[in-house]
Amino acid sequence: MSVRTTLIDIYKKLTTYDKKVGIINNGVDNLYPERVDRFINNSVTAKTCARIMATYLAGNGWGEDNDKLIVNSKDKTTLQKFTSQIANSSSKQRGVWIQVTYNLNYKPDSYTVLPYNNCRLGKKDDDKYNGKIGVSDDWENAKENNIIFVDVFNNNKAVVKSQVDAQKGKDDVEKLSNYKGQILYFNLDEEYLYALSQVDPVLKDCDSEAQASTYKNRSLRKGYMGQKAIITKPLADALEDYNNQEEYHLALSERDNFIKTFEDSMGADNQGGINLFEMQHENDSLDDLIKVIDIDSGIKDDTFKHTEESIFNNILMSFYSLPSGLIRPVNTLFGQSGDAIHQMKIVYQDNTSIPRKEIIQLIQFLMSIFTNPVTELELELLVKPKTTEDAVIN
Repeated sequence: MSVRTTLIDIYKKLTTYDKKVGIINNGVDNLYPERVDRFINNSVTAKTCARIMATYLAGNGWGEDNDKLIVNSKDKTTLQKFTSQIANSSSKQRGVWIQVTYNLNYKPDSYTVLPYNNCRLGKKDDDKYNGKIGVSDDWENAKENNIIFVDVFNNNKAVVKSQVDAQKGKDDVEKLSNYKGQILYFNLDEEYLYALSQVDPVLKDCDSEAQASTYKNRSLRKGYMGQKAIITKPLADALEDYNNQEEYHLALSERDNFIKTFEDSMGADNQGGINLFEMQHENDSLDDLIKVIDIDSGIKDDTFKHTEESIFNNILMSFYSLPSGLIRPVNTLFGQSGDAIHQMKIVYQDNTSIPRKEIIQLIQFLMSIFTNPVTELELELLVKPKTTEDAVIN
């Protein structure tokens, strides 16, 4: 799907129902998640912050044995991988869509994290309950016939049984094979129907960082970087200044050879970096006969320095105030000590404690109702405090 990264104001509270396709739009154009994903991927700072935040949300796992538990036998997804998938989606979109399938005993037998961009809430009923989730891999061109609707998560055995019984099939086994299961929407932003992304306050900063990079690239590729200017007397006059065509073409050939000689002398990496200017001179001093000058590229090291630093800091703040030393640490031999870096990790672990707690509670709940339930799960923190003073609540 092609997603243009145009900047438009997105009023998340204006989540309107689209009766043509039967879903509630996520953003004014229903493409908010896709746009957010593109902005993050185009911003090196935002993408790096999301990756770091995800590692702190996922921690070091649930213990060697528990990490190996299979939560989806079809693709062999382990509990550890499942946790990482939830953390990755949460660090970017602040929400997760999880598909739940059931066995013949109407108990959950697999969990799958769906691409966040693919899911939308269905119409609410009279009790303000979203009964269905619309799933499509192309909401920009979505039509009613290419959207799959799946029941909203409700693990009540009677509810699951009634949904399975409503499927086509000659027996329970066939009906269950036709049953798409349910989808659970985990929303870290309870204020809104759809979660606001982690980068929602800094979407323009993400775009500005990408545009600054594009500008520099174009300047280097198409500007005057490394080019030379040669100023000489005219190497070839007008045709009427020669006795015949042969003399004129000979002069043009000598002119081309002159340019090629200079290009070759600059080396292969600078081919094409010659600009020839032929000018009339009033005297014949050597300096006026030929002069070689460098052409200023126009790119200054400090052109974007202040702006880029401001953008960098804004994006870090949007990711629960990620310490800058964790994203671009100073060489410990000359600056920050190992203890300082460790303390930054402790601080950020504390900063991300609230979303991590919610993820822990979600996974503990899902595993407690699983076919083979696991009731004793404790997430190991990514960073272990060095002293009791460093200890933080996870």
